[in-house]
Amino acid sequence: MKTLLFYCQHVLGMGHLMRSKALVEGLVGDFKVAFLNGGELIPGVEFPDEVEVINLPPLKSDAAFTGIQAVDGQSLAQTKRVRADLLLESYTRLQPDALVIELFPFGRKKFAFELMPLLARIRRDKSPTKVVCSLRDIMVSRRDQWKHEARACRLLNRYFDLLLVHADPTFQRLEESFGQVAAIETPLVYTGYVAQQEEAEEPAALEPLIPVQHPMILASIGGGRVGSELLLSAVAASVQLAQSRPHQLIIFGGPYIPDAEFVQLRELVAGQGHIVLQRFTNHFLHYMAQADLSLSMAGYNTCMNLLTTGARSLLFPFTGGDNDEQSIRAQKLAQLGAVGVLESADLTPERLAIRMAQQLNAPPPTTRLDLDGVAKTAAALLELVSTPLVTPAVGHRTRQLAAEEDCQPTIRHLSLATIPGAAQLQNQLRPFLERFGEVHSDTGRPVHLFLRDDDVDDDEETLRELLDVALARGVPINLEIIPNGLTDAGSRLIADHKRFTPHLVGLDQHGWQHLNHEPDGRKCEFGPSRTYAQQYDDIARGKALLESTFEDLFTPVFTPPWNRYTADTLQVIDELGFAAFSGLLQNAPVTGYGFQDLSVTLDLYRWKGGAVMKDPALIVADLIDQIHRGAPIGLLLHHKVMDVDAFAFLDGLLATLRRYPFIHFHTFITLQKVAVVPCL
Repeated sequence: MKTLLFYCQHVLGMGHLMRSKALVEGLVGDFKVAFLNGGELIPGVEFPDEVEVINLPPLKSDAAFTGIQAVDGQSLAQTKRVRADLLLESYTRLQPDALVIELFPFGRKKFAFELMPLLARIRRDKSPTKVVCSLRDIMVSRRDQWKHEARACRLLNRYFDLLLVHADPTFQRLEESFGQVAAIETPLVYTGYVAQQEEAEEPAALEPLIPVQHPMILASIGGGRVGSELLLSAVAASVQLAQSRPHQLIIFGGPYIPDAEFVQLRELVAGQGHIVLQRFTNHFLHYMAQADLSLSMAGYNTCMNLLTTGARSLLFPFTGGDNDEQSIRAQKLAQLGAVGVLESADLTPERLAIRMAQQLNAPPPTTRLDLDGVAKTAAALLELVSTPLVTPAVGHRTRQLAAEEDCQPTIRHLSLATIPGAAQLQNQLRPFLERFGEVHSDTGRPVHLFLRDDDVDDDEETLRELLDVALARGVPINLEIIPNGLTDAGSRLIADHKRFTPHLVGLDQHGWQHLNHEPDGRKCEFGPSRTYAQQYDDIARGKALLESTFEDLFTPVFTPPWNRYTADTLQVIDELGFAAFSGLLQNAPVTGYGFQDLSVTLDLYRWKGGAVMKDPALIVADLIDQIHRGAPIGLLLHHKVMDVDAFAFLDGLLATLRRYPFIHFHTFITLQKVAVVPCL
């Protein structure tokens, strides 16, 4: 039986969780399923026994719904580290045939810190794992819509094999809320809507434990974090309506409803014998099937429940944070005569009571949409995992990997046993690190190491590959940007990665134009032929450009092209307020200035006669020597000249080093906090 790993992160309500749960339940039998749950647990929500549930340390939305926070006062940074490691561990342990990721990259950008390393690992491993995006029907519009869509397309096309859109295309198509569908190269399949299935038998014990009398009105707000104004209005309107139309009102506040709001509701319903208030039920669909009228918000799952049961309804769409997804869905369903729609003006007791009475008298809706999303999702996934990896039909990511084997420079992925330098890594570096760890086990002596990649200016496949190597191994990398050579595509690529994984990417300044100004001798942009004023003007322009382009993403670290400079260069960067300087350490470190010298110590390439990667045996020997000396070690990389062997060796080197917790990897920001002297 094939193995499937399903990732779901719910942060506000429980809609994403419940839709994912419905899909997972439908996949059991066809797949051995493991479910990665990233949100808070909901008491009573249980998965089939056959499903392995992996609960990540939960993260949720903050009070303003603009960021994420850990639960129960835990450290956000620590929680992120644990989660990212657990994702990679789960993938490594299960080696799934398919990985289904709910919503990302169309949303959940704040969770790229754990998803991007996982996606990069799968791609770098040339893994047979097929990567799938599970997407609802309507995307939320954003202020930076074009940038958001372009970014989603880039990630989808590079890392994913299939896009499943859980919608009926005769009712809602992706291009109605996502304008760049034409840029999507990954195969797209509409599955129909995902609807929860009604229980085969009536539950033996239902809450609330009172006889249900008709007409019965059901009021709910999903998870409960938002929408309590609807429930408060429903109580007041129900009291008025009961005078002329006896009925029963059953309210479910949601598992996440704030305690203060639930207490307020409880006080309002006290003494109202026809109203029952509960937080949550596992049998919500059963109540909706009995309801003569449902009052709710317009989330995906609630609307599918309405269509499944045929209940009359009044929907109050959530619009917080300029969110228009529920409004679009509600209005389109209203045009079909399937629902009624409430506005804020309808939430007065008098107006809502009138709307409730009118809807109770309306004929039941007869709208029919494709609700077979669970079965069609299972069929699409079975077809995907049954397709050989290298055939043209399997999806853009695998087609791309196959094509890369024929491109120049070739970017393919090799096993650690066949990479250049494998013998040195296995037989020389690993035994040394084992002994080093044993010798220093009492003192816990750390080894500080950083990566620096020069000449960053454009969106290049070799740069993407280097970023994948670093992400896949969870190792920070410092990118040295040529300001006057930076293209729009290049700035988008590196800014995306910095935002996705801020702890793994540093953005620094690499000269101004990377232009040689020396008429004789070795190449140098800031050499003896340049005056102090000329150097100041160029470096200041570069710094201003990077600050305006990247704002707070930019790190004030200066690296000179060709690692050459003069005393004037150092004076300029000191005067301009750079926090650090990074050259190639060959003699004494630079001192006497306000910045810190964080120079690289080991170049993987030799340059005389053309760029050639050094013999892995020499690199490993030099690295071991520098570890002995105990000062920070900087590996100098050059993505523009790296080929398949260089990427494979670096990947193997980082994989080896990551095995040892005493090796600490750094961006320049974290390295500045290490109080050690550069090695000579």
